[in-house]
Amino acid sequence: MHDGWDVTGTFTEFFRPAQLNSRRLAETTFVIEKKVTERVSLFTEYVGDYPDGAQPTLLSNSGGRYLLTASHQVDFRFAVGLNHNSPNCVVGMGYSFRIDRMFSR
Repeated sequence: MHDGWDVTGTFTEFFRPAQLNSRRLAETTFVIEKKVTERVSLFTEYVGDYPDGAQPTLLSNSGGRYLLTASHQVDFRFAVGLNHNSPNCVVGMGYSFRIDRMFSR
């Protein structure tokens, strides 16, 4: 999109190789993000976790991130549950880093 807006989403399947008889988990996300400045972005997203043979967990999640450098960021989030299997609310903060050229010569 343009003017700092971005729309993304994912579909992911999780399973544990050591526990192949356990349930798989499918997760879907749909994200709308707005880049406010070169270092600050805000987002809102839908997250659905769908375990094999069980009721899903559905969340509405919003937050932001601040880029400390090109490869380091801090973020915060607040989520509310959208069904009875979901937590009422989730609050989180995090720090992420990226390692560039780790395996290059």
